[in-house]
Order: sequence, then C-alpha cells, then structure tokens
Amino acid sequence: MYPTDFEADTSHLTLAEDGAYNRLLRLMWMTAGCSLPADDAWIMRRMRVDEDTFYTVVKVVMDEFFTVQKGRLISPRLAKEYQKTDVAHKKRVAAGSKGGAAKALKTNKSGSTNAKAMLKQPEPEPELIKREAKASPKKAHRLPENWTLPKQYGDWAIEQGWPDQAVRLEAEKFRDFWVSKAGRDAAKLDWLATWRNWMRNSKTPKFSAITGGHNGQPANKSEQRVTSFVSGARGAS
Repeated sequence: MYPTDFEADTSHLTLAEDGAYNRLLRLMWMTAGCSLPADDAWIMRRMRVDEDTFYTVVKVVMDEFFTVQKGRLISPRLAKEYQKTDVAHKKRVAAGSKGGAAKALKTNKSGSTNAKAMLKQPEPEPELIKREAKASPKKAHRLPENWTLPKQYGDWAIEQGWPDQAVRLEAEKFRDFWVSKAGRDAAKLDWLATWRNWMRNSKTPKFSAITGGHNGQPANKSEQRVTSFVSGARGAS
C-alpha cells in the first residue's frame, strides 16, 4: 500500500466503508488470481456482515472501486500490483534455477577429472552398531516341594508382630497350599511378595494370643480363671 495515494482516493469514505474496502483488498490478495466470486451472498458471509450492513456499506465500496470480469470481482489497481509481484517472483525462481544448474554444471566439470579416482576408492565399511542385550524378563515359577522358610521371610513376619511359633505354623500352611495348588495361578513372579500377602491375610493372631498373653499371662478371662483354679488346687494339696 502507498499511504498517500490510498488516502487521496479514499478520504471521502466513512470509517465503516474504509474498513470494508481494506478487508476486500486483503481477501483478494490472499486468493489465487487476486479476485473474489461475484456473489453477494458469498461475499456477505466472507465479510461476516448482515444484509443491512452489506448493502449500506460493503456494496457501496464494491460499486465504486471494483469491477466484475467473467464472474469474478476484481480491483484493477490491486490486480496490477499482484501481477508485478507474481512476475518478480517467477523471475527470482527462474534465476535461482539457472544459478543452480550452472553451479551443478561447474561442479560436474571440475569433478570429472577426479571421477575415476573416486570410483577406485573402496567404499568404507559400515560401522557395526552394538546392540545392548535385552534383559531377559523375569519368569514365574512354582514353589519347590522341598521349600523351607527363608530367613528374610521369617524376619519380615516377626518384625510385623507375629511370634516365632505363628510364623513357623504359617510357613507350613504356605508350603502345603502352594505345592499342592494346580493351574497357572500356582506359578508366581515374586514369592516374597506372595508370602507377605499371605501373612497379611492370615487369621492367625499376633502377639499375646499365641504366646499366652502379655508377660506370659493368659489371653482371656476364662483362661485366667482356669489358671487360678489350677494354681489354687496345687496350693491346697
């Protein structure tokens, strides 16, 4: 745009008409062939205006600055600028093509003397890329028939509060259950985790219920009465 020329030709337009004119020019410039369909309904939708605005603003600008040729709305001044730009672009493309061809020809001539020598040179052998061995995936396996409770398993259970006697009992139950179990579920990836879940789900009580109560005392009142009775009977004898 040439601001001085543009202002001289459009200074009589209202602000709305000036905006409509600028938008029409931009739409044309972005469209192949630098023209728009001479279709009022299409232009109305593309300009995003209602019918009243179209006929009182856009249509006024179209009638003054644009012409219709072969069903297309064009701006004679814009078409000339577009043509200049298109020609200049084609010239740049043509010049670039010629320059590239000349450069390729020059390279070809200068390199022709070395062509035979280059052909005699053996091609370098491709480097061998060492692939890291993938770690073999962990496989599930059954519990061995001669399984005994590992120290790690027992230590964990005792730390959780089960007395030694209860841990031994659960270990026997654990071995008998999994050794005799059939099917795919009998194989496990992590037997330590299986043991932990086994103990968590176990109904064997912790602490005093197995050892006989706190400090060796009976765990419930019924046992306390029996113990007192036995003790009394021994004292009387």
